[in-house]
Amino acid sequence: MSIRLIALMLFGLTILAPANAQQNREGEYLYKVSTIRLAPGEFEAFLNWAEEVKASDYFKESGGVFPLLMRHSQGDQWDLLALTPMDSWLGYYARTPSRKRDKAAEKYAELIKRGQDLIAFEEDHFAYGPPLFFVQQEYDATAFYHVEMFEAAPGKAEELFEQRRMENAYLAATGQTTNMIFRRAAGSDVDVFTIGFHESMKAFAADAPATPEEKEQAAKDAGFKDRADLSFYLRSLISGHHDTLAVKVE
Repeated sequence: MSIRLIALMLFGLTILAPANAQQNREGEYLYKVSTIRLAPGEFEAFLNWAEEVKASDYFKESGGVFPLLMRHSQGDQWDLLALTPMDSWLGYYARTPSRKRDKAAEKYAELIKRGQDLIAFEEDHFAYGPPLFFVQQEYDATAFYHVEMFEAAPGKAEELFEQRRMENAYLAATGQTTNMIFRRAAGSDVDVFTIGFHESMKAFAADAPATPEEKEQAAKDAGFKDRADLSFYLRSLISGHHDTLAVKVE
């Protein structure tokens, strides 16, 4: 039996119940993930509007929190990624919180519309990911992000999710920053996406503090054939892939 098959058998049993070692990298917390492309020349105006909304009592009155914002640096074509905490479908859409949001939306309708008028295109995606505490903690401590979004090949979504886990095991073993893993709940065609939280571009680009031999062994221990298989195996599981380098929007 191959090392890869053994790894998939072991990991596959826990896809819906992450092991303790993975609980700050994945989970059942629900997020709304919005990728936003702004109208030409309106980026600064949108950031100013976002500051106005943040300074208002809209989120206090709606019961929500200001989303975690990431600004595109290079890669995909969106300008901003907004990660909005929802917790769960049942809790978010329950009668009381829904009424609270509706009331706040009605009160701040003019303010909300001014922001919407600055957006050329927006795509919403809903995903399960790590508990908000861990995501917020890393977002607060970092300023540079590597966002990878994957569309799985037919029938390969679960295996793709496990490949992301395997790569995290490799990254951890070689002293690199592991990624937070999010899996599709509803929305766009993105089945799995990951966010790597880094202090800076320099930290992101730094080589792993491990020898070539250690990297090779770490890849095999994680379930890959060898280090080159990290890329080859991933490519066999996806029909599409977008990755973006982004920076924090304070």
